[in-house]
Amino acid sequence: MDREPDPALEDHRTRVAAERRERMHSRLVESALLVFGQRGVDASIIDELISTAGVSRGTFYNYFRTNEDVLVAVSVAVSNEMLRMIDPFAHAEADPAARIAIGMRLFLGLAEEVPAIGAFLSRGGLRVLTGNGLINEYLPRDLIQGRDSGRFHISDVAPAFDMVVGSTLAALHRMQNSALPDGHASRLASQALLALGLAADEADLIAQRPLLKLELSPDSLLARAGGGRK
Repeated sequence: MDREPDPALEDHRTRVAAERRERMHSRLVESALLVFGQRGVDASIIDELISTAGVSRGTFYNYFRTNEDVLVAVSVAVSNEMLRMIDPFAHAEADPAARIAIGMRLFLGLAEEVPAIGAFLSRGGLRVLTGNGLINEYLPRDLIQGRDSGRFHISDVAPAFDMVVGSTLAALHRMQNSALPDGHASRLASQALLALGLAADEADLIAQRPLLKLELSPDSLLARAGGGRK
């Protein structure tokens, strides 16, 4: 007589398989981070990544298809760690306008201080900032609160999201060619708040508030991505 499948056992197997897959994905991303850090973001790294991770070519292709796929995965991981560092500082503010200004300024500040971070994010482009990343959780939260409270004069969150993300990405691209002018991140944040409906004087005041300096742990993903700050 055949036994009925045990739902608890099946659930356990599914969970174990998912955890194993996540660990392998993390292993490949970590290895790619090391190789990109040594070779630069324009390097073709698949063969070296396979060797560094100690996996077969078949295993690699179960997770990624191209060098660009790997770069985007590393960039998303770096971006998410940046946002995890930044969000507690931003979320300490009750005002959603202050949260967005702080988020933009700290994000660009980290990218400036660790140039490799900016290179990862710039090359990853919109797929990093609008893909399967934490930006899709944190920024809409603040835009919706600002809209619903009347703080922001926007009718649709999606264009506002694109405006904030797009201007941040443009600054990331700019810094790959030359250093951002002093105060550029604050002025950019001010312009974003102006577009969201704040008065110019208030937008400037919020965007120019003093910021705490973020400290990277030496073993953090960001430190390993950049090999240290400027």
